[in-house]
Amino acid sequence: MSFFEKFKNKKVIVSVGVFVIVSLGIGGWFYNKNKLNNDQMGEMENTVETYTIADDEKIFINGVIVPSKSEDFNPSSEGKISKLNVTNGKLIKEGDLLFTTKNESVLDEIDGLKDQLSELKKSNTANDPLINTEIKKLNAQISALDKKAYVNTYAPFEGKVYLNDKSENSDEQTSLLTLQSNEFYMKGQASEQDLPKLQIDDPVDVLVFSNDKKLTGRISFISDRPSTTPNDMSTGGQENLSHYDINIAFENQENLVNGFHVQASIKVHDKLTKIPTSAIIKKEKESYVFKDLNGILKKEVIQISSENAEFTVVSSGLDKNDIIIRYPDESMEEGAPVNTGNAPVSEEGTPKGDEVVPNAPKEGVEQ
Repeated sequence: MSFFEKFKNKKVIVSVGVFVIVSLGIGGWFYNKNKLNNDQMGEMENTVETYTIADDEKIFINGVIVPSKSEDFNPSSEGKISKLNVTNGKLIKEGDLLFTTKNESVLDEIDGLKDQLSELKKSNTANDPLINTEIKKLNAQISALDKKAYVNTYAPFEGKVYLNDKSENSDEQTSLLTLQSNEFYMKGQASEQDLPKLQIDDPVDVLVFSNDKKLTGRISFISDRPSTTPNDMSTGGQENLSHYDINIAFENQENLVNGFHVQASIKVHDKLTKIPTSAIIKKEKESYVFKDLNGILKKEVIQISSENAEFTVVSSGLDKNDIIIRYPDESMEEGAPVNTGNAPVSEEGTPKGDEVVPNAPKEGVEQ
């Protein structure tokens, strides 16, 4: 055999070997790919979709911190200030003297009666009974007028005094002074949509916009009459709705500033829970769902209030934020692991009203 024939035979053998190796490599690649896809498909088939029950709805009310009591004081139209007993910003107690007014016309009348009394006394040298009777009448009149000549005004409640200055460029009538109590509350308004959900003594969380302080309180008053002066902060694009005054009493009076704008959030507690009807398994007289309890299936018997093809209202057995299996399999057993994998997680949604009113001066942050 010649040299060229030997070389040709070796070349054929090498080519066949390369072909076999390449074929085996391609076959292995396809096998591994198909095996991986089958494993992934199997894992996806074993995953379950969960449903998170939404938290309680929250209602937001914007308002202002105001004193619980406020009263303006002025001397009578016929009187003038005789003595002012308070200074601007003074803290006073109930019953403290604010000011004294005098009535010039009454004083003039008293002076006239005193002149008459003096003349009668001079003329009554014989101690005439008729004149004595007239003298007694004049003394009684003078005594009654003395009580009207000088009038003291006292503080009806404890608080702080503010002296009001009349602007030189304004003819607007202002009061002499204003007394405001040291106790404050929040004055706000709720729309007709939210009003039925609120109750007296409901707990409230309050955010102070200017300093982000968190306060607590309770609803102390709910008006049943639409407000004639809508709060410009409370409309939130709801100009076509009626609004009702809501008062909120603070649990702590420290660091409250008159006029600060605030936002209250009230959680509406509802014992009824809405879940997908597909999540319910019914066997004989029992209805139940499977909860995802830290990755473990837990059977939970429920009481149904109402239902349709899409959703069911549950009256007991479930709580807010519970995670349940949306499409359970009757072969599932309590205590088995929950394989959610990359399966979608659905939620009931953000409760209505869980947003800051657009017209608020600053976005509220609920924590």
